[in-house]
Amino acid sequence: MPESTDLKHAVQSIRRLLDDAYLTIDAENRGRRSGKASLSSLPVEIFLTIVKKVLLEADRYHEAGYYGQLTELCLVSKGWAETIHGLPGLWTPVDPYSSEELLKVVLSRSGELPLDIKGYVGSLSVAEMIQSEAHRWRSLDIISDEGCIMDSLMSKPAPRLQELAIAARRYWVPQTNVFGGTAPKLEAVMLQGCPLPWKSPILSDLKKLALYRIEEGAPDMNALLDILAASPQLSSLQIGFTHIPISPLSRRVNLPNLRLLKVEYLYLEVMTQVLSSIEAPMSARCIFRTRLDDEEDTSMEEQLATISERLVVLAQSVRDSSSILTLQMGDGESEDLGWDVDSVEEEADAVLTYEDEGGHLGPLSITVSSPPTRHVDVLSHLAGKIRPYTKSSPPKLRLVDMHRTLPEDETANLLCALHRTFPNVQEIALIDITYPAMIDALRRIFPQPASNIPPLFSRLTTLTVKRRSHGDWAVWLQGHRRRTGKKGGVSPLPRTLTMRLEGGSIGAKALGALKQLVPGTLSLDNVHVNEKA
Repeated sequence: MPESTDLKHAVQSIRRLLDDAYLTIDAENRGRRSGKASLSSLPVEIFLTIVKKVLLEADRYHEAGYYGQLTELCLVSKGWAETIHGLPGLWTPVDPYSSEELLKVVLSRSGELPLDIKGYVGSLSVAEMIQSEAHRWRSLDIISDEGCIMDSLMSKPAPRLQELAIAARRYWVPQTNVFGGTAPKLEAVMLQGCPLPWKSPILSDLKKLALYRIEEGAPDMNALLDILAASPQLSSLQIGFTHIPISPLSRRVNLPNLRLLKVEYLYLEVMTQVLSSIEAPMSARCIFRTRLDDEEDTSMEEQLATISERLVVLAQSVRDSSSILTLQMGDGESEDLGWDVDSVEEEADAVLTYEDEGGHLGPLSITVSSPPTRHVDVLSHLAGKIRPYTKSSPPKLRLVDMHRTLPEDETANLLCALHRTFPNVQEIALIDITYPAMIDALRRIFPQPASNIPPLFSRLTTLTVKRRSHGDWAVWLQGHRRRTGKKGGVSPLPRTLTMRLEGGSIGAKALGALKQLVPGTLSLDNVHVNEKA
């Protein structure tokens, strides 16, 4: 039975933790380790912490869920059952998808402790049962199909509620004053697919706000800015796929405590107004995602103008300091963007991340969903925005999932575009790129000695390669650098070059080939060397 196997694993996890929890039973033996802890000698607080930790971590993998595991643990012994039944702290997670009989038991055994409700609510009777305990709610994270269920749940004050997350599968507009306008401790609100009364007093003094997939009834720009202005301690703001009516009036809201600003896939004019209306500190992590629309009348440069403004400001702040520029080209396996499958079938994500190496400024990530054939244009355009501020200190480049291009097609080659933008780059990392793309990159950075082709990034001092396997490209590079004529041998790479291999494996023969090629430093970080290969 799956339950018996899961029970065995849960009990083993708990007993391992118990075995590590050595107790001092006798005060005279303090400082010496006494016998291993058993339930009879273990303080209930520690037992509570251990059991809850084990069950919550395993909950999503267990067919019977949290309550099923808790019930199974009661079968271990009579002592365990009595202890578990008598610990209200083990019964505070509430799954509304459970039977009404079980919910009655859970609510009774939880005593008067704060409750964490999470799950699907499918019946009005269950909603009413949970709503009767609204005075104890600490967090409410629910999904429902019915507006009447939502209205029932939120009809009474929630004086202890700290976190609210609502996902509506059908369009719903509250018919009641949410929580009677009383939720004084509410700090985090996440809404998906449903609006709230945007002028409600509960939407103030927030620390986290997330609005997703609200197509009807979304706050207009003024209402959104009012909420933000009423939440000066806001640390996280996330908005995506939401139709926010823009306002003819422009104003800015300063959010000095913001640590995360995530804005994704809004209409161009909406994203423009949202980003231009929020003043975030330079220490905030920013994530911007958009879609390049070739059917728009505006050019690519115009469509990317708003999301690149932060990039320019960040580059100005990092000016002449060490920075890292990470560029990633998707392969078509991008996440669900919420559009029809046919419209995004040939699209993928081009991602640029720019960060201060010292970590004093928050990183900026820009994702542009577009056909892969546009990725070089998109990334080189964005990278060009920071060029004026990096002349004396070019960024360290990290290139992920680069596309292979034809040897003669330099206009479609990301390395060539970056060479034109940052010719003085000294450090490059090639991360998880395919073998053909790896060969393409090496051929351009280290051309054949007799070809008289100038190398890209002639000032390169450090090349880092992170792949699952290093043998294939190492052997290719040896052959690529082999001299012709009577002398034979290979032409070594520049003496000033440090080559770093990270992760994966390499055969002894391939490693020997690299040692011949690299007269400078060759370092291996967590690389398995196969002596037989």
